[in-house]
Amino acid sequence: MEKEIKILVCAHREAALPPHKYFYPIQVGAALTNTRFYHAQDNTGDNISDKNPHFCELTAHYWAWKNIRCDIIGLNHYRRFFDFYRSFASFSPDRSFINRDSFLKKKYCFPDLEKLLNDYDIILPSKRHYPYNVGTQYAVFHIVNDLHILKEVIHDVSPEYSTAFDTLMYHRNAYSGYNMFITRWEHFDGYSEWLFKVLFELEKRVKLSGYPDQARLFGYLSERLINIYCIRNRLKVKYIPVIMPLDEAFRNPGNLRYTLRCLKNDLIYKLTKL
Repeated sequence: MEKEIKILVCAHREAALPPHKYFYPIQVGAALTNTRFYHAQDNTGDNISDKNPHFCELTAHYWAWKNIRCDIIGLNHYRRFFDFYRSFASFSPDRSFINRDSFLKKKYCFPDLEKLLNDYDIILPSKRHYPYNVGTQYAVFHIVNDLHILKEVIHDVSPEYSTAFDTLMYHRNAYSGYNMFITRWEHFDGYSEWLFKVLFELEKRVKLSGYPDQARLFGYLSERLINIYCIRNRLKVKYIPVIMPLDEAFRNPGNLRYTLRCLKNDLIYKLTKL
C-alpha cells in the first residue's frame, strides 16, 4: 500500500509554489489576519496560530501534529526547499539561491522517500559550520540569556536530554537549521511531544523584548532543539542542501569556496580546543 506523504509548505503571505502531490500549503499566523490564500490555515482545530510572531513556522508544525495524520510528514517554507538532486551535494553550501521564476519553471522532484526513510530516520538540511561551538554562535547572533534559560528548562522538564544539549551547544561547531525536516510519523510525534513541552515551559520563563528579532526566539531555539533530539535518540540523519527561491538579486557561494570555509572553520574550532 502506498504511504501517505504530506510536506507542509508554510507561508505567511501568498506565494506561488511548485506543484507536487506531496506539498501541503498552509497559511501560518492565520489567527492574526482576515486574509486567506491557502486552503489550510493554522488557526483551525487545536492550534497555536496566535503565537506565530514568536513561534514562526512552528505554528504549522503544531497544527499538523494535532490535526492531521499521515505516514511520512515534512516541513519546509515557501522560500526554502530541499535540493535533492543538487550536484556534488557533499561539497555544496548548506543553502543556495535561485531566481523564483526559474525555480517555478522547473519540475520539483522528490526521491523515493519511503525507501530513503528505510535507510535513515530523518532528513534534515545540511549543517553549517562555525569556528566556535554552537552555543557561542547563538550568543553571537541572539540573546544568550535565552539559551541559558532553555538549558534550565531542559534540566527541569526532561533531564535525560541535558547531555545531548551540552554535546550540541558546547562540543560541536555545526548544526542543521531552518526547522525543516522529513520523517516518519512516529519520529515526528515523539519529537513534537518533547519540543512543545520544552517550548511551552520556556515561554513561561522568558521575558520577550520589543525587538522583533528576539521575539522569534522559539523559532530560533527550535532549530537547535531538533539537532538535540536527534543526538539524544540516536537518529540516523540524511543531510540535504536547501535551495531558496528569491525575487531579489543574489550571489551564490561557490562549492570550492564553501568547502574551504567549512574546513577552515573546523580547523579553527579544533585548534581552540587544544
